[in-house]
Amino acid sequence: MKRILLPLSMALFACHAGSALADDASCKSGLHPLPAGYEGWSNPSPLNAATQAGALSASRLTLGHAATIRLAHTPDVHFVERPAEPGGSASFSGMVAFEAPKDGTYRVMLPNKTWIDVLQGIVPASSTHHQHGPDCSGIRKMVDFPLKSGTYTLQLAGSGQQDIPVMVSSVP
Repeated sequence: MKRILLPLSMALFACHAGSALADDASCKSGLHPLPAGYEGWSNPSPLNAATQAGALSASRLTLGHAATIRLAHTPDVHFVERPAEPGGSASFSGMVAFEAPKDGTYRVMLPNKTWIDVLQGIVPASSTHHQHGPDCSGIRKMVDFPLKSGTYTLQLAGSGQQDIPVMVSSVP
């Protein structure tokens, strides 16, 4: 049997966790500290999503810090590139910009199944890894993208919620 040693913070977190999508009842039963690298998810700042490319300069995410993004009704959003899953007229969508300061892998984290595209200019980045977030964190979707340094547009499409926390961080 293979033993896996966890840092103390991860071991404490694992004691309170069930499955990757732990149910609300088990998550409400006590404090569930976030593992190292996810602390920025805890205190999101408000941010309005852009509905057109020209407004992206006012909708910028800070790496490693979550923002509760206020999305618009999907029909009101003029995407840089049409998403593969744009959502219907009752859904919410929008765009934010972020900076990748150096070449590396960057992770986009969301609380739901909102469709995401990461674009540099009009060129979409390819994702390399998809997973669920840590138990009881509120992070339900994490997608990794290998990116070159530069400015990127994160397109969010087809959300069932108008206000959603979003975080982008570099992956060590």
